[in-house]
Amino acid sequence: SLSTPDRLFKIVFVGNSAVGKTSFLRRFCDDRFSPGMTATVGIDYRVKMVHVGDSQVALQLWDTAGQERYRCITQQFFRKADGVIVMYDLTAKQSFLSVRQWLSTVEEAVGDRIPVLLLGNKIDNEKEREVPRGLGEQLAKENNLIFYECSAYSGHNTKESLLHL
Repeated sequence: SLSTPDRLFKIVFVGNSAVGKTSFLRRFCDDRFSPGMTATVGIDYRVKMVHVGDSQVALQLWDTAGQERYRCITQQFFRKADGVIVMYDLTAKQSFLSVRQWLSTVEEAVGDRIPVLLLGNKIDNEKEREVPRGLGEQLAKENNLIFYECSAYSGHNTKESLLHL
């Protein structure tokens, strides 16, 4: 039923281009994976209703473009966010190296008043892994973040990580 949600949470996804933000959203919202996604331009969002305990919660999931030129738009979106997901591709070291920069962008906008989830995507592609799990765990620990590795492709940890947040 489309009953009115008890709460609305606004979650913003950030991370470099091509780490899998849009694919993650598609997997979470529609439970499907579409290869060959094109880059998100600007900002896009989806709403998904979920049950958490016995309450009905609406998640407003904001997908942002990873390109540098959109970074200033992205910052404005953090102001009303209830949570942020910083995503990297564990088969692309460069996307992990950019995480610190994304974290400081988030911190400038909201300080530390909202939870942040550090999410390594593409765990299904283990043989091409360039970022050891321990590095992600370490960075999360240093910055007090929730940490998961997931696969938008297989669906592994997509629901769990988001609901944890």
